Amino acid sequence: MSCFRFSLILMVVCLLAAPYGMAQQAPLTQGDADEVLATVNGTPLTKRHFDELLRQYSPQTQAAARQNKGRFMRELVLQEILAQEGRRIQIENDPEVAARLSLQRNSTLARAVVQKYVAEQSGMTDERLREHYDNNRASFAYDEQITARHILLKTEAEAQAALAEIKQGQDFAEVAKRKSTGPSAPDGGDLGTFGRGRMVPEFEQVAFALNVGEVSEPVKTQFGYHIIMVTDRTGSAPRPFDEVKDEIRRTLTSQYVESLIDDLQSKSNVDIKNPDYHFDQ
Repeated sequence: MSCFRFSLILMVVCLLAAPYGMAQQAPLTQGDADEVLATVNGTPLTKRHFDELLRQYSPQTQAAARQNKGRFMRELVLQEILAQEGRRIQIENDPEVAARLSLQRNSTLARAVVQKYVAEQSGMTDERLREHYDNNRASFAYDEQITARHILLKTEAEAQAALAEIKQGQDFAEVAKRKSTGPSAPDGGDLGTFGRGRMVPEFEQVAFALNVGEVSEPVKTQFGYHIIMVTDRTGSAPRPFDEVKDEIRRTLTSQYVESLIDDLQSKSNVDIKNPDYHFDQ
């Protein structure tokens, strides 16, 4: 995926995800948008200009701007003053400036097209999101997790001796407090609750194979010898739809934008003149 394609998709996904972004605000009426906030040498600066300036900033900065409009109005006015000077001296005719202006215009148009198509043609309704969820429930599940204690010792002989005490009826947590060399010893060897991928493979393989209340034989890892006891287990379970709804929306939106770009590119006649700049279309 090219950087530009990725940035388009990321832009749309971020706009959909941002709870306080400008894109989430109620649209301005035509009258509100065209309200003239200032003029610079007769050129009007409207509410639409002001809001487009704010779109360049984070949601937090946008919120601050609502409390200090003058600071950002000053930036808008200064931009207009400098732009007018640029037009006066015809700096847009400079080849480098002209290239930047062309790229900025194309970038703005490209993002606007993607936003428009996502909003109007992607069909990202709640019904479609729910259908995707129902058809892919296995993909939206909590991982299996266990809660466990362990006793960590340097040698297998020490581990076997500790295990013998437990088999004779000693409380696992009390043996861990007395003998374990691991940092969890003061807590009776309590490791808390964890899923797969959190522990070293040798430890994980044995721990997830244990039943609740079962104690393992000594398990060798890079840290030493472990005796493991599982105290609780929760199997995989589907996450609620409301919890994954936005995640599904982002995924389907990304897929739609990818498809849109591929379709438009397939209909375009692209001729790379310099072979050094060839890319796989």
